[in-house]
Amino acid sequence: MISIKKVLKTLLIGILIIISIGFTSFYVLIGLGAAPKLQTIWVTTAMTTLNNKWLATTFISQKKIDKIMNENYVDDTGLDSELLDSDKFNNQSEDVKHILGENDIYIRDGYDKLEEGVYLKRVSDFGWNGYTMIVTNPDRVKLVDTAKQYEEGQTVNRMVINSGAVAGINGGGFVDGPNYDSNGGTPAGLIIENGVLIAPKKDAGLNYNMIGINKDGVLVLRHCTATWALENDIVSAVSFSPFLITNGEATIKSGTGGWGIAPRTAIGQRKSGEIVFLVIDGRQPTWSVGVDIKVVQDVLLEEKCINAALLDGGSSTVMMYNGEYVNKPSLGFERFINNCWVVMPNEE
Repeated sequence: MISIKKVLKTLLIGILIIISIGFTSFYVLIGLGAAPKLQTIWVTTAMTTLNNKWLATTFISQKKIDKIMNENYVDDTGLDSELLDSDKFNNQSEDVKHILGENDIYIRDGYDKLEEGVYLKRVSDFGWNGYTMIVTNPDRVKLVDTAKQYEEGQTVNRMVINSGAVAGINGGGFVDGPNYDSNGGTPAGLIIENGVLIAPKKDAGLNYNMIGINKDGVLVLRHCTATWALENDIVSAVSFSPFLITNGEATIKSGTGGWGIAPRTAIGQRKSGEIVFLVIDGRQPTWSVGVDIKVVQDVLLEEKCINAALLDGGSSTVMMYNGEYVNKPSLGFERFINNCWVVMPNEE
């Protein structure tokens, strides 16, 4: 009869062997770079966190880390969008015109109609899931910020409700805590709401990566000062980086974008005027692990965006419609953040 001690000893040896094989495989594939793509994902993900860079630096030389980060870094300097002719938004050719009924082009392309002018589609690939929302009238999209600016942030749901909007996604960045634990009350970068400069309180001449919408409903991506934005009729804006598509041209030509794997949020616009919201979930292995920003760019290109930019992501990533989560936030609930893009009710 086999004794309990022998069974436990055998189990322990088996566990140690499995751990040893796992660690050895990890070190060979990631640490030594036998699987370059996996090593790139590991390094860029670890090095873009606040407190977990050790996950890369413990096993990989700083020289190798620097090489990977430099090869995947996205520089959007000088990549500014041209101002679209908004008159074309209302004079689309027949192949892109929104036709009602059975020939609705958005339904044809796999979207579900949420209401007149707002459509939703699930997007996915191996290991990740997300959603694109199309707003056919860009005039319905605007930026709103927390009601307690410089004191406390709010959830996207609360900002959507307060503004009377029907939908929303998280917007630009904010000053965060060492453990991603700030209350969202301190903005980072530029904020313009209803044509009024919210942040900074006074233009100091700094250039921002501005993601803005002008009075004609045109998404404008520009490296500019707050004064330039206001003088050029920008009515809603945040700043974040990088720009992913400008004037129909992809920004990331090679590599992953250097930001690793995480939940993502982005905004774009088609030549025919529609605004596209994109959220991709992450940090949930049974649902979605997240993506690098090259994937975000590729999805937006498939959605025919000619201008698009990354927004804040991670645990801030959320999409709301009619008071309900569309996606699955990585924390299982919303963070308090600083601002968001919303979709106002259809006035037609």
